[in-house]
Amino acid sequence: MNAEGYDSGNGDLELVTDLPILQDDSTQLVWDQWGVVWRDVYVLDGDNEVYAVFNLTTYSLSDAGNYAALYDLFVEAASAP
Repeated sequence: MNAEGYDSGNGDLELVTDLPILQDDSTQLVWDQWGVVWRDVYVLDGDNEVYAVFNLTTYSLSDAGNYAALYDLFVEAASAP
């Protein structure tokens, strides 16, 4: 989730990935409603419900174990009932 006012790099991001992102704005205020912390990754299940939250500051992806854990969360969420 990208905070309101931090959308200047979204065009560049769209060029390098097909992963969806949520861009917050002043009409939705999702950042506040969800209690987002900077660098949180929200993993949603097939019903677009929050399956897990993974913070990249706490769990750096430069650590192979953390990378694997986040990957596993995506796989689990995709197959969750």
